[in-house]
Amino acid sequence: MEYWIWLSLLPYIGPVTANRLLEHFGNPSRVYHAESSELVKVKGITGRQIQSIADNKSLDCIWKLMDSCHQNNISLLLKSDARYPERAKRLEDAPIVLYYKGHFEDIKVPVAIVGARRCTQEAKFYAVELAEQYARNGQTVISGMAKGIDSYAHTACLKEDGYTIAIVGNGLDMCYPSEHKKLMDCIIEKGLLLSEYPPGIRPSRYTFPRRNRLISAWAERIIVIAPGKGSGALITAEYGRKYGRQVEIIHI
Repeated sequence: MEYWIWLSLLPYIGPVTANRLLEHFGNPSRVYHAESSELVKVKGITGRQIQSIADNKSLDCIWKLMDSCHQNNISLLLKSDARYPERAKRLEDAPIVLYYKGHFEDIKVPVAIVGARRCTQEAKFYAVELAEQYARNGQTVISGMAKGIDSYAHTACLKEDGYTIAIVGNGLDMCYPSEHKKLMDCIIEKGLLLSEYPPGIRPSRYTFPRRNRLISAWAERIIVIAPGKGSGALITAEYGRKYGRQVEIIHI
């Protein structure tokens, strides 16, 4: 476990390079103990990345992180875990470690419903009706727990006793937005709260687009409702198209 976390947090090494290292060496422990002469053979690796591996041969901070996860009831999902969906796992930029709260169920025909934070009543009702319908059909509803369409979709799914996954852009030791604490607790109790960020990482302009890519990766279909110009929901749609997902944009 500790070597997986170590590899996922190395400076200058993102998911693409981490996956290439795993493909080359087979497991993170072998990456940790690899010499520069071995690392240079990895496809696309740079000198700065090789130096990063050499400069970070310590697990002290990893033990502290694991303690923080334990204290905050945060569990870890490794890419090697059978619960990691194949549709997401096979992407070249799939995170090798994810953090979660809640529980895993069979993720059936997952649909992402995302959209505007500020929307009309018509857009809200549309999102609610869709989420209720998918929940009644036994499908998983995925969203980002943001204000507006995201929260309406999660709430509607939960009210129908459906299974929902919230993918967030911060560590799971905090709630963002803070007013969604009750919703977050309900998702943890009945669904799954997921992030690629360890405890202590706050949401930012960088983490939200990364979160949006994960929503696309975990879904089979993406429905974007009433997106504003340049909104994060449209970033989700762009990633969805890149990943070959079915994408539908609803302007209301």
